[in-house]
Amino acid sequence: MSPQTYPLTSRALWPFRLPETLSINEIQILLERIEQIGREAQYGWGHTIDFGPFRVEGLLKETYLEIAGFLDSWQWWPPFLKGKVVADVGCFTGGLSLLMANRNPERVYAIDEIPEHLDQCRFLAELFKVDSVICIEASLYELPKKIPPGSLDLILLSGVLYHLSDMLVGLLGLQTLLKPEGVLIIESSAIECFEHSYANFCRFCGGAWWQPTALCIQDMCMFTGFDRPEVRFYTEGRCLARTVKSPGAQIPFRRGMNWKFPSLRDEIPRSMDLSIMTPAPCDHDDK
Repeated sequence: MSPQTYPLTSRALWPFRLPETLSINEIQILLERIEQIGREAQYGWGHTIDFGPFRVEGLLKETYLEIAGFLDSWQWWPPFLKGKVVADVGCFTGGLSLLMANRNPERVYAIDEIPEHLDQCRFLAELFKVDSVICIEASLYELPKKIPPGSLDLILLSGVLYHLSDMLVGLLGLQTLLKPEGVLIIESSAIECFEHSYANFCRFCGGAWWQPTALCIQDMCMFTGFDRPEVRFYTEGRCLARTVKSPGAQIPFRRGMNWKFPSLRDEIPRSMDLSIMTPAPCDHDDK
């Protein structure tokens, strides 16, 4: 079997630079501050950032620039965001938040449940004088209480889905925040399978609860009020998905979901045909 090949793209360019005229003393003060902020986070500084006169390496390196490069080349997000209200859920250091802010939106919500991560994003926004970035310390599940419903044009959910204990409720909450036909972009760890709909329980390996298949991501989106997303793998075990909020955003089945619905009645008849399920293939021997 020939090895799987993945698409190539140019990384997005990091648009922010500090003046080259900074003195050695000023640079040293900044480096000490960055080191302090990174040290306060359990796993350190997140994104590799080129500040111009110096560069700071991060745990996740420049993956955020690679992700943005794919979104640009596939035209999955707009080159200009003038007048738009967008969110970067799970922002960490804020690399993607600031990239979106550079496209002139009205507002970028940079969201993270870990305060030490949000401190990194806040530091970058203040250092580069990016006023449109608004930092929100909150769990994804709390966002419907933090952001007005139906107010967002685009949500970026990068490196978050598989960290959620309840992926369905997480997606449903994000759907309520989007305007009609608002865009959700997901970057996730995933199994490259479009025939079986399941998610492996990850035992918190790398902080992950789940590793869904591509079909599982598509199914979960469709069961939480989104159109069927396009899913593309850009490297082994990592995918990007793009979907939009469905007209009417119908939730077909509500029972058992940790969400307060006006009614728990099924919107469409439920099936009792077991063949509609596509579980993980299993070759257990009965021994």
